[in-house]
Amino acid sequence: MMIFANRFGESQQTPPPSCRDRGWMRRGVGALCLSSWLHVSSGLLEANTSPSNEDRHKAPASTPPRPLSLQNHEGPHSPIRSSHIIMLSRLLYISAMLVVLGSLFLPLDTFAQTRVSNASLNSLTSLDFPVPDPVYIYNQFAYVTSHFQRREAGYTVNQGHDQFAAYWTQEMVNNLAGLGPQVRRDTFPIHGWRERPAALPAFNMEVTVPGLVHPEQEIIVGCHYDGKANSTESALDDTSGCAYELGVGKAMGDYWRSHHVYPARTVRFVIFDAEEQGLFGSFHYLDSTVNGDLSNVLAMFNEEQSGINYPARFLGKASNPFMPDYIDVTPLQDNAAYPGRIHLTPAQRQSVIHFRSLWQQAIPAVFAQFSAVGYSSLDYYDSTNQNVSQPIFTPAQQGNVHIQDDPSSNSDQVPFIYAGLPVVTVTGDQSYYDPNPPIWAFPYDLPEDTLALMNTYNCGAARPSAALALGLALPAMLTTWMLNQPDMLGQATADGNPIAAISDIGQTVVGQNIALDAKASFDPANASNPLNYAWNFGDGTTTTGISVNHTYRQVGNYTLTLAVTSPGGKRTSSKTINVGSGPNFYSNPYSPLGGINRHNPAVTIATANNNLPAQPFLKPPLIATPAPTVTSAPATATNVATVVIDKPAGGDNTNPGPSPLVTILYIFAAIIFIAGLSLIGVAVLRARGR
Repeated sequence: MMIFANRFGESQQTPPPSCRDRGWMRRGVGALCLSSWLHVSSGLLEANTSPSNEDRHKAPASTPPRPLSLQNHEGPHSPIRSSHIIMLSRLLYISAMLVVLGSLFLPLDTFAQTRVSNASLNSLTSLDFPVPDPVYIYNQFAYVTSHFQRREAGYTVNQGHDQFAAYWTQEMVNNLAGLGPQVRRDTFPIHGWRERPAALPAFNMEVTVPGLVHPEQEIIVGCHYDGKANSTESALDDTSGCAYELGVGKAMGDYWRSHHVYPARTVRFVIFDAEEQGLFGSFHYLDSTVNGDLSNVLAMFNEEQSGINYPARFLGKASNPFMPDYIDVTPLQDNAAYPGRIHLTPAQRQSVIHFRSLWQQAIPAVFAQFSAVGYSSLDYYDSTNQNVSQPIFTPAQQGNVHIQDDPSSNSDQVPFIYAGLPVVTVTGDQSYYDPNPPIWAFPYDLPEDTLALMNTYNCGAARPSAALALGLALPAMLTTWMLNQPDMLGQATADGNPIAAISDIGQTVVGQNIALDAKASFDPANASNPLNYAWNFGDGTTTTGISVNHTYRQVGNYTLTLAVTSPGGKRTSSKTINVGSGPNFYSNPYSPLGGINRHNPAVTIATANNNLPAQPFLKPPLIATPAPTVTSAPATATNVATVVIDKPAGGDNTNPGPSPLVTILYIFAAIIFIAGLSLIGVAVLRARGR
């Protein structure tokens, strides 16, 4: 967020199931186990009625054991009568039946409990749209803030600034693996800080996933990665936006792969450079990189500073109100932030109105989804600093997310609003440099702008905060809901034909060369399939190749067409471009800014109390996710604790044990069995006594 000077090997056969193999307990096996129980019972009775040790010594060694016979035990002097045998046999038979019955119920009971869990899970995930993982976002946030610091644009090579861009780009490519991500490094000159000229050019990084049905239509999702001259981590502004943009990319990629679909339209994930010096990265992108393609841009999402917002309460105290979150949309008319700058055509106005209406639908859907995937409560501190769980993401709390006309033209949304596009900035607290800020005003763009302080503002201590993770995931899920809408990115199923994708189209000016490529094109059936590329520029000229150059000789509208052919099929993509005598240039009203901000004396920066009771961190969302994206592991340890969750993202589906019915059956069986054995023991003792 830019601040102005006037503001702060061997196979084995499976053994046959035993009586312990409850999953195999069916009629046949149950009968086998029952026979075993009765055989053991008979053996016990026979042992009790055989001669005593003294009699054994008297009997011939060849005397076979007498078979169990009820008649042998009848008579007035028999220690064990036939009625006793019948009673004992019945007791043992009943106990055996109870054990078998309980075993029969056990697999059904386990299956029922598993089915209940899965049924609940299915009902929870009935809102079918991509779900960002708060744990992933927080871990990315913790890693990049501690590893890639001092990110001022234009001064150093292969240090925090450049390393951040390289890491973020590779992580985004990994998140979008299998979907044809294409990387572009877009370099441009900058002045540098007002008081210190830059030594190097700046650069934006762009990762594109081509659309399957309408690759000519595109949506831009961006944030900025540079920082102020004296800022170290630049945590809130805007490492937070870069982290949750990675979460958006991962959620979208996981969703597309698991559902075997592709985006219907093209999406470009961008990190802008030199925002803090005066929005130079985003103005370069609009005025140069995509200047000839603006009529094909459906919307721009600016992922700005977040994490000091709902569902957090300042210092994690239940007595403090929720900190607000904001959805700032393209104004329909001039306001204080955009005086004389809003010039919407009727078509643009309708697009902005529709865009705003979608955001109104997004909030309740996203709140419901957070509850559905397991985030329905959060711990805060009561008046005695003890943890107390309170509900979150309830319908009554939706008012903490505010949709409004963009009130602050101080970030990368600005040039896109100037161009009349549907634009949104999803952001949390920006109040630090206000004259009368709230108590949670966070000191962004200052040396204090760190992850540890953001944790403190969320939970009172510097340790990882669940509220912060959810505060980052909220704008991410709002974004994924929007992107998933049919008239945004939408989705489409592969039809056997390749994807035909045209690169960014820069300035389209008469007599000026236009460089184009089809590098983002690929064959979903087999990414290694060879492709052929045929171009038609709409002015009577054609060419072939993956990268081409062309110069238009006259002003006018032209239909640019790319046909991509693979061994399995062919697809054509066309877009209309306007060639003029000059570019559609949007002037940047901001001259280079100073590199250092001043503290606001009206704000008291909070300090951590690490003696507070720990609050539990989050588990991954309760959704069925595909195999995790493979990313390169950090080579060095982080300075800020990274939360590691060993539990799979699918949730807890472990067997919680037998139900009360099965437990009772086993208890009764045990009692009867013990009673039967006790009676046998008493009878044996009596026999020996005689």
